[in-house]
Amino acid sequence: MEYKVIVSPLANNDIEKITDFYEAITIEIVVRFLEELEEAYKVLSINPHFQIKYKSYRSIPLKVFPFILIFEIDEYNKEIKILSCFHTSRSTKKYPK
Repeated sequence: MEYKVIVSPLANNDIEKITDFYEAITIEIVVRFLEELEEAYKVLSINPHFQIKYKSYRSIPLKVFPFILIFEIDEYNKEIKILSCFHTSRSTKKYPK
């Protein structure tokens, strides 16, 4: 059974900031970034049990872009909640708590 992917308001805000930044460079990068995000969502919906990063938080890295998605799994409702889209150079102390 596939899981439903839900993107939190905080993660949406992160993604919006990222796309705004890339849009200042070129729209093609934005399109590639969004395609890669969609691919990560597909992977998570099928196989969400990636490594645990902190407590119940898990993460999946994007393939090309230097970001990871921080998420939690709700097994009961078969949902994945994306909590943050996090740049890999940022301190892990800034992970969602």
